[in-house]
Amino acid sequence: MAVPLRPGQQLTSLAKLRPSMRGFDCEVIVLETAMPTTTSQGLTIHTFLVADQSGSILMNIWGTEGKYIHNGNIIRIEGGEAKLFRGFLQLTPAKFGKFKRVGEETMLYREQPNFSGIKWVTEEESREMAQAEDGKVKL
Repeated sequence: MAVPLRPGQQLTSLAKLRPSMRGFDCEVIVLETAMPTTTSQGLTIHTFLVADQSGSILMNIWGTEGKYIHNGNIIRIEGGEAKLFRGFLQLTPAKFGKFKRVGEETMLYREQPNFSGIKWVTEEESREMAQAEDGKVKL
């Protein structure tokens, strides 16, 4: 049975996420689980491919809590954050955000588009790419 939303709580779809967005709530299903990685400071990062009805994205969970998340789990993130890592968008609970399992294997989702597969660039980088394509300088 799904956990109901709090009064006034609204979920943000993955398609609406933009770099540096914070404080949103979303609900996703876990499609794939990657092997955890450890940083040079000894922190563990658990990475998952998650999806909702608008598409998929990589989600990172820092610390040991990630070992309790499995494929098919439906996760609600409250206080989420969208970050760029090497130019690609990723989802994570913010420092004081939280996540919880609210169901399992009963959610409609789309694997494509994968929002973590889209390279984000600055306006300046975008102009430079356009100029390189045209072979001339634009004002």
